[in-house]
This record gives sequence, C-alpha cells and structure tokens, in this order.
Amino acid sequence: MFKNVYRIGFISLMCVSLMVFTADAQDKITGPWMWMIAQFPAGTGGAAVTDKDGLDEQSNGKVTEEDIAKRGLTKKFLNVEYKDDFEWTEGEIPATGGNNINDTLARIGLGPGGDLNDYCSYAVINVKSSKAQNDVTGRAGSDDSIKIWVNEDVVHKNPVNRGAGDFQDTFKADFKRGSNVLMVKVCERGGGWSMFVGFDADLDYNLNFAGLPVEPEAKLTTQWGKVKKSY
Repeated sequence: MFKNVYRIGFISLMCVSLMVFTADAQDKITGPWMWMIAQFPAGTGGAAVTDKDGLDEQSNGKVTEEDIAKRGLTKKFLNVEYKDDFEWTEGEIPATGGNNINDTLARIGLGPGGDLNDYCSYAVINVKSSKAQNDVTGRAGSDDSIKIWVNEDVVHKNPVNRGAGDFQDTFKADFKRGSNVLMVKVCERGGGWSMFVGFDADLDYNLNFAGLPVEPEAKLTTQWGKVKKSY
C-alpha cells in the first residue's frame, strides 16, 4: 500500500515538474540578427538614453529608430553612411552569458573592440507568422536598459540599470500574418552588456525583410551591399 502511495506521489510530482518545465521552456532568439551600435558621451549610457534616438544620431539624421522599426532594413537604410564607419552587421548572439552583446560585437567586428560602455545596440530581425497572433507573451532580459518594437509599436520598455543572464521581464505583442519587424535596443552603462528575447508562439525568424529580398547564397554579397556576413 505504501509503495503504491509512493508511486502515485512520485508520478504526480513528475507531472507537476514537467508542466513547470514546459511553461518555462521559452526559446531565446539567437538570430542571426542585424546589428548596429550608437555611442553616447561617457557616463550617460544605460537607462538615461533609453528614449534617445541613437540611430538618428549615428546616421546624422538620415535614419531613425521609427524608420527601422516600421520598415525593417532596406537598401536605402543599409547604404547610409554611419558615423565611425559602422555598418549593419549580421551575427548570432549566444542564448546564455552576462556579456553576450559585447561578445557578439567583438566576434562580428562591429565597434572599436574591448569592453564597450555608454553604447546602445540595435538588433533587428524579420519575424514570419503563418497567421495573425494577438497578445503573444514575450519575455526579455537585459543589461542595462531595454526597448522593444514589433513593427512600429513599442511593446516593451524598461529604463533600468541592471545585470542580466536570463529572462527578467514579461510583456505582450501582436504579430500580423506574414512578415513583422522586431527591433531590440539595449543601452549599456557599464560592466556586462546582455540581451535575451523570446516569444511563446509559433514564429520563424530570418533576415528576409520586405524591403530587401534575399537572393541565393552566391549572390549574398551583392544583395546585401555593405552588410557584413560575420558568422
């Protein structure tokens, strides 16, 4: 009798554990993303510049955050001359680590290298949905502040200076049928620089932005113009 009770209890515990694991098993989007960075004066990064348009500054007014969030990457935006000779650069980001943005930028060769402080990163990706999906649960973590757009709508913002090695925030987002632009801005003040984003929905991620059709691999350099393929 006691053995049966033990077995029932053990099975129940395993079922609960499985349910918890399933509920928490939300994949982080590793990409590949398209990356750009913008520098701010020393000691002014992080939460303080969450709402400052680094793309507008970096492009001398030729490209704004709203432009990219609404249209994704187009040939026009890719061909803009950005300050410091920065270029939109393709690369994947690790799903773990408290400094995964800095590590990614170093690997893909975007920025001056080393430990970067007082910068904002912009990560852009195309999200393909087979149907319209509303109130999709999204999760995010960041070091330091974070701002997220789906298409032209700001779906999440947390102007905070903090560390991060995993998801921390929960939010909601709507996806239309077909292509959607996802842009994530993370502003670094000092120390680690990290980003984690995922959605609890059936979505595909690619770089096939509506304004920039992708050609076969052999023609990738021509199609993407100045974009670097770095992984």
